[in-house]
Amino acid sequence: MLAGSRVSEGYWRTGRVAERTEFDHVRFHEAVETPDDLTAVFKFAKPTPFQLIRNALPALSSVVPKHIYESGKIEDNPANNAPVGTGPFKFAEYKAGQYYRLQKNTDYWGKDEPYLDEIIYQVLPDRSSAASALEAEEIHLAAFSAVPLADLDRISKVPGLKVITKGYEGLTYQLVVEINHRREELADLKVRQAIAHAIDKDFVVKTVFLGYAATATGPVPKNDPQFYAADVPTYAFDIAKANALLDEAGYIRGADGKRFSLKLLPAPYFNETRQFGDYLRQALAAIGIDAELVNNDSAAHIKAVYTDHAFDLAVGPPVFRGDPAISTTILVQSGIPDGVPFSNQGGYKNDDLDALIAKASETLDTSARTELYKEFQQKVAADLPLINVAEWSFISVARDTVQNIANNPRWAVSNWADTYLES
Repeated sequence: MLAGSRVSEGYWRTGRVAERTEFDHVRFHEAVETPDDLTAVFKFAKPTPFQLIRNALPALSSVVPKHIYESGKIEDNPANNAPVGTGPFKFAEYKAGQYYRLQKNTDYWGKDEPYLDEIIYQVLPDRSSAASALEAEEIHLAAFSAVPLADLDRISKVPGLKVITKGYEGLTYQLVVEINHRREELADLKVRQAIAHAIDKDFVVKTVFLGYAATATGPVPKNDPQFYAADVPTYAFDIAKANALLDEAGYIRGADGKRFSLKLLPAPYFNETRQFGDYLRQALAAIGIDAELVNNDSAAHIKAVYTDHAFDLAVGPPVFRGDPAISTTILVQSGIPDGVPFSNQGGYKNDDLDALIAKASETLDTSARTELYKEFQQKVAADLPLINVAEWSFISVARDTVQNIANNPRWAVSNWADTYLES
């Protein structure tokens, strides 16, 4: 039995909208040929790197039975409450507010049957309940950071329990300061550089994330060795330099010590994004920028930032999914329609960067494509269309008896066929 945290449903649902927008050349094709019952040949309208397809399919798409989903809206289909699939476990039972139960699929197409007979996802009333349920041996596993960071140090010392930080490398969250470039002050690179210098990333990692994160240098996280580039412009914590840059930009402190005021909207999805919003307001005050903190619920935040553009700075948690073309380039690419969450809705436009993004998405040679994305990181870090602060991922807590729960970078959303309990 296991429990998982319930991230805002609106967050996941609108995130899928962003993914569909940025990935249209993979989704839309000229034709699909089916030469036999087990083969589908996709013909894309544009050159599409196999590497991109490989990285995208497990993260962004699913194969669903046409005869069940071909009529009506997918979100309204009754089959959503009794999923049909081909994995090692089959949907068996659901009780609202209590649990979901899966049972072994004895007809599973894989090499071996799954080890577990069933999996029960227990719904807990809040995140603090997960630690108690683990200690009481009511559940075996709490995935997706169901146990709050503040409880991890204590629970790691409980006999029979283990804290596991692996198995989520393909789902790296990035703490990002989103910038509305329509605002005159923020359209000035020196102002953006000043804000970057005003943020103490080490302090954020240690205080907001209690050490369960890493400082960021740019739009690709360090745990992706293929694409990550360390050699990019960086902005050390330096209040004096930040103040000097603002003076150079012509934004002099007034008699009250303030240079100008901004509206700051932290995303409500995680405690950490809200806490960083509080920190950022204080960090900006130290350089004479007065930030009005606006806390909204999920729906209101998405509308304000991604539809109405009623923000100056926002705190966002986009996800890096193993390839810059997925949920990353859309953060700085221009021309994204209004209302697409987790995209560039700050009005930033850089023709060179747009051309680089387009070229990388259609470059078939893997080495050449990797080099293009390293150049992409250089340009983003230099021009600061947004500010990458930290990167983190989920954490699991499990009983010692649970095995094979972190053996691939997408384990938490993999099929769990080889997960088992030691007797």
